[in-house]
Amino acid sequence: MSTRTTPGPAPYPSLPSYPVPESSRRSTRTSSFAHRPSIPEFNYRHSDRSFVTRGSIAPSVAETSTPTITGYRRRREKDGTSTPGTGGKEDWADLEPDEVFRRLPVNEVKRVEARMRSDALNKQSELRSMVGTRYRDLLTSATQITSLHSSSLRLSDSLREIARSCSNPDINITLDGEGSEAGEEEDVVNMLPVAAHMKLLLDAPEALYSFLAHHAFLNAAFLWLIARVVKEGLSNMPTEQNSAYLPLLQKQWETLLPFRAQIVQRATASLRTKDKLDPKSLSETLLSIILLDNLPISDALSLLLTQRTKAVRDTLQHAESSGPKSSLSPLKTRDRSNSRIQAANASREAAHERENISGVLTDAVHCLLETVVAAKAVFEKRKGKTLDGESMLEEMMRLVQKGETSLSSSQPPPARQNSHQRRASRLASISLPVPRPSPAANRPPVSAAQILQGLPSSQILLRHLPNSITGFTPFITPSSTPTLADRLNEWQKSSIGILQEAVPSWLSALKSVSDIWAVRTSLGRVLVEGDFERAIRNALEDQWGKRVSEVWDEKLKELVALAEKEVKNAEDAIRSVDTNADSFLFSDLVFPSAPAPSFSTTSQGTAFNTFRATVKNRINYRTPSLDNTLEILEDFAKTLRSDMYQLPDNLCKVYKGKAQTTLKEIVRVLEVILDEVGSGKSDAIEAELVVGRIALYLGKSSSFLGDIMSQDDRELEGIQDSLVSVHAKSTRRWRDRSIQEALIHLAPLFEAYRGPQEIRSSWPGEYPTSPSHAIMVSLQSLVASGQKLGIPPTLNLPIVSDALKAFVGSAKGLEGWKSQSSSSVEASAQAALDLGFLVHLSGEKVSSDEVIKRCLDKVSETYPPFGSELDNIIDQSVRRSQLLLYPLLSHLKTAPHTPSLGASRYTPDARNAALLRFGAPSAGVTGGGAGTTEFRSPVVLAKPGKRMGLLSIAA
Repeated sequence: MSTRTTPGPAPYPSLPSYPVPESSRRSTRTSSFAHRPSIPEFNYRHSDRSFVTRGSIAPSVAETSTPTITGYRRRREKDGTSTPGTGGKEDWADLEPDEVFRRLPVNEVKRVEARMRSDALNKQSELRSMVGTRYRDLLTSATQITSLHSSSLRLSDSLREIARSCSNPDINITLDGEGSEAGEEEDVVNMLPVAAHMKLLLDAPEALYSFLAHHAFLNAAFLWLIARVVKEGLSNMPTEQNSAYLPLLQKQWETLLPFRAQIVQRATASLRTKDKLDPKSLSETLLSIILLDNLPISDALSLLLTQRTKAVRDTLQHAESSGPKSSLSPLKTRDRSNSRIQAANASREAAHERENISGVLTDAVHCLLETVVAAKAVFEKRKGKTLDGESMLEEMMRLVQKGETSLSSSQPPPARQNSHQRRASRLASISLPVPRPSPAANRPPVSAAQILQGLPSSQILLRHLPNSITGFTPFITPSSTPTLADRLNEWQKSSIGILQEAVPSWLSALKSVSDIWAVRTSLGRVLVEGDFERAIRNALEDQWGKRVSEVWDEKLKELVALAEKEVKNAEDAIRSVDTNADSFLFSDLVFPSAPAPSFSTTSQGTAFNTFRATVKNRINYRTPSLDNTLEILEDFAKTLRSDMYQLPDNLCKVYKGKAQTTLKEIVRVLEVILDEVGSGKSDAIEAELVVGRIALYLGKSSSFLGDIMSQDDRELEGIQDSLVSVHAKSTRRWRDRSIQEALIHLAPLFEAYRGPQEIRSSWPGEYPTSPSHAIMVSLQSLVASGQKLGIPPTLNLPIVSDALKAFVGSAKGLEGWKSQSSSSVEASAQAALDLGFLVHLSGEKVSSDEVIKRCLDKVSETYPPFGSELDNIIDQSVRRSQLLLYPLLSHLKTAPHTPSLGASRYTPDARNAALLRFGAPSAGVTGGGAGTTEFRSPVVLAKPGKRMGLLSIAA
């Protein structure tokens, strides 16, 4: 079969695209004055006829409707090929239906039916394609063929007449229908100017919409002015020419009239753009407003500055609810399971808010700076570039009023012309050449010829419109040049005031000093040099410092509230098991085991760091409850310190003054809490100790003060002394209770049943060699009470020594000592040793006590060596009990013969000096010649084990 090919349909004419000025095509960053994409051409696409040769896939029988094919038969030439789906070489479509049902089973009949339906659907699609896409081409071709046939016949007749005229010059040539054609063409020539006027008015709305879409406001304004002139010209024509068009003219002008206000409104709104201003586009926009509103140049400058002020206000417009309601610090809560996640989320939100605020303020400053630059470029006199020193706007106004030279339209043909002249005139009207543009240097930004050339019927309009329209130039009322410098200075001052008023509301959303300083740095990159930039920078400098001071006030106030809250929480948790520092120090500690191969080295390092931190806390007596309170305050202080990076010295001085006031306020809060917990509770003393420990650690054993204020600041000493004073105040009631409990344990010394025999039963020899059991129990009570203080071992505070001295003074004042000195010799000797031991522990000389002297005078006759050996006995007693009474002996000086810690570590005395500060006692204790008693040193039991070396990793 031969394949029949048909030409594709011709595309429909595309929508007209209207030219825009070169300045509007310039590529800028999404500027309203930048290039806009041209109007898309809605061309009809060629239909895809590939299905004619490929065939279409027919739907199933159930999915298609049954077409009416009754009586339809398709006859094909049998070429011997098999039919798909039938299984044979016959074409079942050529057979009768009854024959098909006789010869084929039911399933094969269904396949034949499906194939026939598919062929029918393909033929329907082919017919629709031919009718829908080719029928118009066929009609057009038929019309053209008919026209060509008629023209050929007329041409043949004309050629015969010309040949006959050439053979006989006297014969006058008279073509058929010449008279009627002349009349018709005369009517057409008279109607063309009116039609051109009306055509321009009809095409103007579409062109105006196109210009407004491309932000070509000058072209839109000029076209609207041309349309107004055309409307006036059409109205002033004779009635016999325009009477038929007056109703349409009125309706069309009602459509065009609102465009004037719309062009002015959109051009004015474009002056508030946030993008970079192009001087040429800005001049054209202002010129469009001048043409439509007849503004003087000074009013145009005022309009520009007013719109730019509105642009700055719109940029700085701030809603109170726009800022995030985030807390000042992520450290308010202490949920360790999600504290890091909360801190990360807060950090991301703060960074996003900082970038947003920085972008808004930077855009506002860019708007101010670009306004000044653009105003100078448009309104400032340009000396040397123009003859009269015109500004860019004045030059455009002059060129627009001057217009451009174009080819003058040919004169209309006379009323009586022969057919050859009429045909020549008609050809000339169709092939009118495009006017030559003026040189680029003197070419106006817009002209009537440029506008008309962009319209769809440009050749007809340029041919048949009068010169008053094709060469239209607007009249602009002359005006004086404004004083640009004065106006700009006034506008700059008011704009800086607007910026100053808006900056505090934006900075109020920033909750950290680093964020404020980051915004200041970003603006500093914009405000590099220039008088206006320097004025903006100086005006905003006070705002940065003011907001930084406000942030410090908020954070320091929050710190005081946080300290009060955490101290009260710690005071409420005094019944927890971890308040005793000694029990916490010797509690179970799990050493981090080696991780499995699946674990990373990071997890191993984290586990070891946690273990090391735990060991450090135990050595420093930082129990979990105390560590939780201190860590919250320390983290807050670290945040404050990291927030002060790269601040100027004047702000640092302001901060130091505020920080010092805040620390004094924290001390006052601790004192108030201490006074509150001191009454009304059965465990008030333990609560006071908790508050005192927090004050002591904040002042002496924490990084809190160092982070709040610099380490070398002298004013820290006063704050530390105040915190230590709070701690000392918290131990007053503890000392009274501890002394009272210790004095109660001395009661057995003065009981009446103690006779000489009972007293001598505890002596190893002829005279006593160790204090009484009641003395040791009383001193052990003081040691146990001192463990509740939880004072770090690195701090040397006189709290325990003062309590011991107060206890010794109270013990010496007991009336029982007088009865002991006046009773038996044994009681006097034991009382002398007991009092001497207590006096020695208090740091006083034993020989200066009067009670001891009276006792020694009484026993000197019975036990002569006792008086001379008393100091040695007391020294040996101290050595034997130094491990048990270590907290009470820290204030005593060692004996001169005691080995120092700096001695060789390989000597036995040097090895024991770490545990036995006063040295090891002698091997035997002499008891007045009555024999010796073996003494076993406790150093062997107190030697550190192998794992005690692990404590060195926390040093």
